[in-house]
Amino acid sequence: MTVIAVLPNSVSIAPAQHLALGRRFLLVCWTMDGATNAAGPITPSVDGEPVRPPFTTLTIDTGWGGRRVLSILPAPRDPRMPIHFIANNRVIAELRTESAAADLDPAGLLGSLDGAARLRVLRFLFDFACSTPGLHRDPAFAALCRRLVLDRAAEPALLAVRATAGGALLLCAGALSGRFGAISSLVVLSADRMARAPFDACIGPDPAGKGRIAFDMLIDRGLCAPGNLLVVLGANGVACRRFPEEPAGLPTLTDRLNARPDTPATLRHYLLSCLAQRGRRDASAASAVSELQALAPLPRRQAADAKRPIGASLDLAIPTSDGGLFLAGWLHDPHGLAAELVVRTPFGGERRVERFAHRFPREDVAKLYGSTGIDRSGFVLHLPSNPEPAEALQVTAELRLASGGALRLVPPPRPRAHADARAAVLGSLPPRFATPELLETVIGPAVAPLHAAHLATRGEPELVVYGERKAKPAVSVIIPLYRTLEFLRFQIACFATDPAMADAELVFVLDSPEQRDEVVHLLRGFHGLYGLPMLLLVQSANYGYSAANNAGVAAARGNRLLFLNSDVVPDRAGWLPQLVAALEERPGIGAVGPKLLFDDDSLQHAGLYFDRDLQGAWYNHHYFKGLPRDFAAAGCPRSVPGVTGACLLTTRAAFTTAGGFCEDYIIGDFEDSDLCLRIRGQGLDIRYAPSVELYHLERRSIGRHQGYTRGVASEYNRWLHGRRWADRMAELMARDWYDDDEVRPSQAGLVGKRGARKTAQVTR
Repeated sequence: MTVIAVLPNSVSIAPAQHLALGRRFLLVCWTMDGATNAAGPITPSVDGEPVRPPFTTLTIDTGWGGRRVLSILPAPRDPRMPIHFIANNRVIAELRTESAAADLDPAGLLGSLDGAARLRVLRFLFDFACSTPGLHRDPAFAALCRRLVLDRAAEPALLAVRATAGGALLLCAGALSGRFGAISSLVVLSADRMARAPFDACIGPDPAGKGRIAFDMLIDRGLCAPGNLLVVLGANGVACRRFPEEPAGLPTLTDRLNARPDTPATLRHYLLSCLAQRGRRDASAASAVSELQALAPLPRRQAADAKRPIGASLDLAIPTSDGGLFLAGWLHDPHGLAAELVVRTPFGGERRVERFAHRFPREDVAKLYGSTGIDRSGFVLHLPSNPEPAEALQVTAELRLASGGALRLVPPPRPRAHADARAAVLGSLPPRFATPELLETVIGPAVAPLHAAHLATRGEPELVVYGERKAKPAVSVIIPLYRTLEFLRFQIACFATDPAMADAELVFVLDSPEQRDEVVHLLRGFHGLYGLPMLLLVQSANYGYSAANNAGVAAARGNRLLFLNSDVVPDRAGWLPQLVAALEERPGIGAVGPKLLFDDDSLQHAGLYFDRDLQGAWYNHHYFKGLPRDFAAAGCPRSVPGVTGACLLTTRAAFTTAGGFCEDYIIGDFEDSDLCLRIRGQGLDIRYAPSVELYHLERRSIGRHQGYTRGVASEYNRWLHGRRWADRMAELMARDWYDDDEVRPSQAGLVGKRGARKTAQVTR
């Protein structure tokens, strides 16, 4: 940029004075009368070249009608070079730097300025310094700023330190004049530097009732050293406060909030927001967010007034580790007043919902509003997004109305344990409304990360050994235990009185660790009574049927693996060698299963097959279920699509190649057919061995799991199974599963050419 020279003694060029701001910057000041035309930006120039940033300029009116201009800029390399200030391509001021910089005179700098102008000058200095590392870390400049502030407030009032938060933060509090106005900036001045406070302040009413403005703020412990100053810049003034010595025995933030249940929701929300902001880069602050939400959550808030034309509630809000957010609640809006739902997480995430696609009736809401007919006010949603620093336990929401108003909603915190959160999602709607689309787009995306997070908490199970372990057992019998123990004495008694079980290894896996002492004592008694060697694995939590079996296999020593339910009791001795013989009858057999009976001697299982329901979804079925024990077609050994995991014998090689039991299923359902399909995928056959008969008191353990019985876990597992294996199941069920030399169902009084499909009509 080329500047046309103007004579220094020209009356249009104002002489400027300069003050040193630390070692690298100058504060230049000049005055001019109000008639001087200096509109537009003012740019400093040295030797005809514009000064490179950072620099800034402020123009303010004086009390006598003139203008005072302040400019902060880097000091020139050659102190002898004059500095010109240019506006509208004209030099309007000149600084000659032959003389040393003057000391700062607060009276000269701020004199003839009203309160608003003085506030602008201080903000001008602080804002530039906070954004310029070379300046805000300069001890000389920090001292200069302290002098400016203390010139206005020689004895600043002390702040109060209330609590510790997130390890490195303190909660401080103070008060301001009721005329102070909105706080626009907070700056901390230490002896050798200045820094912007990490968070804004939370404003509240004066608890003493004196009409002052109370404020709370989270701030780094390192900034709270005694002697440091907090400069508060507001709409109508500047205030200064001192940090005191940190009191001994400060409570944690959670303890303080628990001790003060009347803490305003605005302060709780502020604390969460600040900790979440810091938690994006600080693991201790992210943990503090979870702790605060778990131990001192925001109070639940819903709009459930039958006298109002619109109501809503978020009953569940469950963020997941992949950034997704599952919502369940209700919206009663017969007049169409709602425009959108806006949901916010503490870490700054925001989701907007304009359409509630999956609705279902809520009898409680219909009763509240006296609705007639079908009131489909219930909803479930899954909102994907990016992962956040930690999984929030609680969110906030606004239901925005078309008129511009809003209803604030606060759901309860999500269950802290991943298993409990998973159960909450599965229990959020009645099973009859769990359509394939809803499972695909809402339930599945929420359940899968919660289930994976739960499984990730596993540690090594506790190992309890009874007797001497066999080095090479003929068969390892894996028996998961969950809640139901009443049939264990009958099962073990049958094992103890069967000589063929002497070569077997018994491996029990307890999936309900709360029963640990009871089961340890029970098995110790059985071992003392019968002398049977046994192994007990105690899982740290309930991780499901698949995980229990996989843990049992990892500890077992046999190359043949028998998976047996704890409610399965043999009909007679010698059954296990017969089952092994069926497995080894010829090469290429990957698994076998026996005939299973109900306690009334009717058939429970004679092989497993697949069929579709009226909606086309695949189900697992058992051949001839409910028919008499001696039903002719159930007495034929043959290949079947699969066998039940209640009693399934396979080899370690086939099991390992299949990848073990798939642990993606919830609690216990469809894992056995999934394993069978994986074994068949190796080109191996699966056989039904009717000569081996056992009683199965079906689903006694799973019936005691509330997470399974009170929700859509079964529908989820069926959907997951069908999504993975639909084509393979269709291919298998297109085959004829009856050999020509065996009795067909049609010969036993049943109708059908394909057998499996037609038999299903009779056996359901």
